[in-house]
Amino acid sequence: MTSVRDNRHILIVEDDEDTAEFVCELLNGAGYEAAAVDRGTVALDHIISGFPDLVVLDLNLPDIHGLDVLKQLRSQSFLPLIVLSGFNRERDKVSALEAGADDYVSKPFSPDELVARVHALLRRVDWTPQPETKLVVRQLELDISRRQVSIRGQRLLLTPTEYGLLLTLMRSAGHLITHDELLKSVWGDTYEGDYSVLRVNISRLRQKVEQNPRHPVYIVTVPGQGYRMPFDRA
Repeated sequence: MTSVRDNRHILIVEDDEDTAEFVCELLNGAGYEAAAVDRGTVALDHIISGFPDLVVLDLNLPDIHGLDVLKQLRSQSFLPLIVLSGFNRERDKVSALEAGADDYVSKPFSPDELVARVHALLRRVDWTPQPETKLVVRQLELDISRRQVSIRGQRLLLTPTEYGLLLTLMRSAGHLITHDELLKSVWGDTYEGDYSVLRVNISRLRQKVEQNPRHPVYIVTVPGQGYRMPFDRA
């Protein structure tokens, strides 16, 4: 297991005491400062007060459903968030991703995998490639130094994952990026073949970037291969 020295705080929202204690010890051992709460309402209070740098959220909470916590959070914040849940059906995963989760880990889980996912998500928050300072594709602008995105002069609010996807697509504008290349670039090697997480995040990104998401001109699907951001379409 890779360990880092990091003073960032991670909030675990988990009502099972044994699981909460284990995840806290796991992430503290990996170099973070982790704490747990067992209610969604308490978690929202912590989040609003600016306590955590990342949230690990269970969906099956005793007071309010984890999806409602996620939706309330996303209405006011793009704080990095990983769902850690015993709901392991594909539609549960898709629902969480569509509601704004950056990642989804199913229980039972590999400790090394969870730590790797936390590392990867925080790297996406921090990562700024050099030497570019601004990328422009037609009316879409990405200011790397400020981590700000705008289209037709209107600022877009993106999650860390959406930002990473858009950055990768814009840096390769005019070229095909395969599904696995996008997954590796934005999520890391452990996501190879996990196309549902990619598909849902591309759909969310299109809702923000495209005037008509059903007929995209910025993020175009290349059937069976991947995605491409053309330079030459209005």
